[in-house]
Amino acid sequence: MVVMMAVHDERSKRRIIRAVANFHGVTSITMDSKDGKLTVIGDFHSSKILTKLEKRWINAEMVTFGPYDPKKEAETAAAAAEKKRMEEKERERLEGSRGNHSFYGPTHHQISVCNHDPYHQGCIIS
Repeated sequence: MVVMMAVHDERSKRRIIRAVANFHGVTSITMDSKDGKLTVIGDFHSSKILTKLEKRWINAEMVTFGPYDPKKEAETAAAAAEKKRMEEKERERLEGSRGNHSFYGPTHHQISVCNHDPYHQGCIIS
């Protein structure tokens, strides 16, 4: 079962996990705070868990419910790892191509000489 919820801080995350962990038949709980996705795995009554979550957290909404498939989970994890590896490889390629090139061309230096003017008591830069 996957439930989407707004989680603001670590304290809320711990409360949500503790509330779901008390149900009979729950074997695994994972919570992604960034996405607000709560994943509950086990043999349990989804309606009871959802009712409990909706009482305390109004914005709780069930997204998916179905049997847990470890093969599908492994395939999803492998696809995510492959995507991350490809992005890392592309980033390294781009950084490597920028390494020795200067985009600004040669630098020109200007030499300034300071002459003191006895009448103005200042400095003239030419």
